[in-house]
Amino acid sequence: MPMIRHAMAAAALLLGLTLRGTPAMAQTYGTCTVAASTIDLGDTGSFTVGSQSQTGSGASGLSCTTLLSLLATSYVKVHLDSSTFLLTGPTDQTIPFTLSTTAGGPPIPVGAEADLSTTALLTLFSGPNNSIPLFIRTSPTTGLTAGTYTGTVTIRWYFSVCTVALTVVCLGSSNSPGFNRGTTPITWGTGAPVTVTVTLDVLPDCQITAPDLAFGAAPLVGSFRAVTRTISVRCSRGAAYSVGLGDGQNFSGTRRMRRAATSDYLKYEIYRGASVSAGRWGSAIAGERRSSATADSNPGIHDSSTLQGFTYSAVIDPTQPTPTAGDYADTIIVDIAF
Repeated sequence: MPMIRHAMAAAALLLGLTLRGTPAMAQTYGTCTVAASTIDLGDTGSFTVGSQSQTGSGASGLSCTTLLSLLATSYVKVHLDSSTFLLTGPTDQTIPFTLSTTAGGPPIPVGAEADLSTTALLTLFSGPNNSIPLFIRTSPTTGLTAGTYTGTVTIRWYFSVCTVALTVVCLGSSNSPGFNRGTTPITWGTGAPVTVTVTLDVLPDCQITAPDLAFGAAPLVGSFRAVTRTISVRCSRGAAYSVGLGDGQNFSGTRRMRRAATSDYLKYEIYRGASVSAGRWGSAIAGERRSSATADSNPGIHDSSTLQGFTYSAVIDPTQPTPTAGDYADTIIVDIAF
């Protein structure tokens, strides 16, 4: 009895969220630089984005490139100036996200700030190119159209990073505009603003239900009846696709089932629709594939929730000699192409 297993194809998928910076002139303050940043969180399929939060980290826009003094005190604070905390896609759909200074840490809302001065410098500047990392987390969002989703956050860095020290006394530092560590309390100044762009590439995705097929038992090949089954497919919103069936594990001019590890085979074929008149259902030849626009149920509906049904007819070749009695099986791969 042939068994039909399902395989999912999702044209270049895997979530990845990306923070990409908008073009801007880098500002240098001593040995530290503030510049628009890029955080690449990869890509993933629409159903994964709909069921799981996507997380990642990357450069926040503040980096220091020279040897830092680890003994003297340094001051670092970030303020979140503005953001909608929404990634917007090609059809104006949105994905909510949050920003934090630590993995799994509390989100920073607009108007709030986080003082990072107590963090060890080696840990603080642990991001790409000696930068301070920021962390992004999306909220699961269903029914998304595939495409690139983009949002921005505008943050402001305040810092006085000690670069020259005599034991615990700081003799030289890299400071953001207006910072003065010589006052009591210290003067944080106006800070250095930077825009961070967040992008998430949502890829087309599908879920397939392909029940196994059993012809039953018969004494002669001519006694087997044709069997019909339906494969159900649900894909990303707006994603038209085609469905193909592989040739199985024992193909030789036609599909064949095999009896265990023997040289005994039983020829059969799978046809599009409930009869053989619609032709063979395959995968390699364009004419053998089935379009989502011609599904037997719910054709052309691509809303990420409605199932399209594709009926097929499986027939054992009645003209072949009856092989040795036993159990015959094959495995067929279902593939989706966008």
